[in-house]
Amino acid sequence: MRKILFLCCICLLSITNILSQDEHFTRYDFTPTFFNPANTGNFYGSYRIGVLYREQARTWFKAEDQGSINPDTNQPFFKPVSSTYTTPTLFIDANFGLGFSAGDWSSFGLTMLSDKSGDGALSNSSYMLNAAYHWSLNKKERNVLTLGAQYGRNSIAVDGNNLNTETEFLNQVLDPLQLGVDGKSEFNASYSDLNVGVTLVSKIGKTSKLELGAAFGHLLPSSFEIQNDSIANIENDIDPRINVNARLRFLATDGIALEPVIYYSKAGGASNLQIQFNSAFRLNENSAFTAGLGYRLGDAAQILVGMNYDLWKVGIGYDMTVSSAADANSSVGGYELGISRIIFRNKKPQIDPILLCPKL
Repeated sequence: MRKILFLCCICLLSITNILSQDEHFTRYDFTPTFFNPANTGNFYGSYRIGVLYREQARTWFKAEDQGSINPDTNQPFFKPVSSTYTTPTLFIDANFGLGFSAGDWSSFGLTMLSDKSGDGALSNSSYMLNAAYHWSLNKKERNVLTLGAQYGRNSIAVDGNNLNTETEFLNQVLDPLQLGVDGKSEFNASYSDLNVGVTLVSKIGKTSKLELGAAFGHLLPSSFEIQNDSIANIENDIDPRINVNARLRFLATDGIALEPVIYYSKAGGASNLQIQFNSAFRLNENSAFTAGLGYRLGDAAQILVGMNYDLWKVGIGYDMTVSSAADANSSVGGYELGISRIIFRNKKPQIDPILLCPKL
């Protein structure tokens, strides 16, 4: 009975809560501009492109067959059903030598995200344009302050044909949740979005670097309403979001680098604290093996592995659920795969033409 009540709460609350929440990741290093727009252009190179794919499986419980009743509990028999949550992201950014003073530069980019929850019943897509300006606070560029901004559109869609109320689970009768006007089972909404951020990167000594960042998301007031024939209309407000991060990179010994990281997010009444400790082991001049451990407070333990080869970077993340949600997903959290590449643009030298006298 506890599983039935848990499932009913998920059906009713998923629309009101999930639609107003943002995605979270384990490998934020493969989607830096999503976490903070000031990370646009925060790399050494001309262009950068990266993708991150997250898959998170949930196991629910569904009635097996109509009329199949457990005589001991007088309740329907239930069987586990896996429902997958997928979130692919893509970002592209580039650096340009546009600045008010020597050592400054500008950056522009694009961040895209597509999130599908539970067989595609809930989906969210985002397309954001990024811009950032980097101030060099001293001549040697040991301290760089960056201001960044994002602007774009977010779209939300719900397919009521794939969402069922508690009637299906209690009475084993298909009862799709009717959304939209006149009982339609589809719902779509979109809104403009604005995010801003700031970062400070400071070189400490010869082999250490400190990075601090803060971002403020959903600065444009946005809300939408879901009209439901089964229950009262649901008003959804997009809560402002605050992201804060701190990262310290330092060379522990020759060939071994360590990197403790802290990510913190807060939106509405929800907060998320993530602590990671990463390491890199140099294999040769062009490659390094990376590994780390992390913990998302009250949610999941994290394992991170990867490889850096020349200008390529590959990483894998795994979340193992340690909260009470482990009863629903059998402790299987999320998997992530990230790939990024930095490209250098080689400028052709401009040579002034030399006119030779034909008489010589």
